[in-house]
Amino acid sequence: MPDEGNKEEETHDAEVISAESNAADIEEQSVKKSYPTIKNAILLCLLFCGIQLGLGLILGLFIIFSNSTDSSPLIGIMEIISNVACIGIVVWIGFRKTGKSFNEVFKFNNVSLELWIAGFVLTVGLVIVISELDNLFNVILPMPEFFRNFFASMMEDQTMAMAIIYIAVVPAFMEEIFFRGLILDGFAANYSKRKAIIISALLFGLIHLNPWQFFTGFLFGIVLAWVCIETKSIVLCIFMHFFNNALYAVVLRFRDLIPIQGFNAAFESSRFQPWWFTLSGAALTALGIWLVINRVQRNSENSDTVV
Repeated sequence: MPDEGNKEEETHDAEVISAESNAADIEEQSVKKSYPTIKNAILLCLLFCGIQLGLGLILGLFIIFSNSTDSSPLIGIMEIISNVACIGIVVWIGFRKTGKSFNEVFKFNNVSLELWIAGFVLTVGLVIVISELDNLFNVILPMPEFFRNFFASMMEDQTMAMAIIYIAVVPAFMEEIFFRGLILDGFAANYSKRKAIIISALLFGLIHLNPWQFFTGFLFGIVLAWVCIETKSIVLCIFMHFFNNALYAVVLRFRDLIPIQGFNAAFESSRFQPWWFTLSGAALTALGIWLVINRVQRNSENSDTVV
């Protein structure tokens, strides 16, 4: 009888140990976070800055020793390749660490026509509002002359096609897959919706490495992250980013195209826009947000009905 009692105790102990082990495994799996976390994202951004600095030095040395100018088409092409490589390398490294499929991370999902219209209205409104915020910030902290000249050269020294590619196409695609794709995907899985949006937007603003682009970049990043989460697609974010940057480049190149005082002119003057123009931008922004929310809610209701 004692032997049978010992066997029962041993069996019970083994079952307890097994249960505790299973519980530990489950807890470990629940604690394990998706990549990237905030720490991972900061390291990715620092890696991006390091690669950008290195490639920038190489390009600068090439310009010096080849006696080239910033307006040279070859230099323009090399700058575009450099920018693509900077983010491309970082995104490739980060994506490999996620362990997910391409579309799970980058969300190239189709969006409805109504959402395209909503995104267009929202972007037009944001462009106007952000332009005035740029004017305000430039009054508070005027941009140094060498920075003004740098931004002007980006727009005016290259052909219009090259400027659009450099200013609008490359940033819209590469920055979106980095911030609203890779980074936001990890944040959305690990943190609350609000925290994921704000921290990803903060990193997006900081990556511009100057205060004049940080504030508006942060605000624009909040809207883009919100749109990406609500629509479950990065496509609309790429369009909104492209439209914003392209319009900025066009307006600076053809200043009489939109003869509105202070519109997209923060890097050149401290004049403010007419109040009615800024108010119309705020109204369009509010309308665009409402249209996105309305369409997303209807999509959710239709999905629940089908289920």
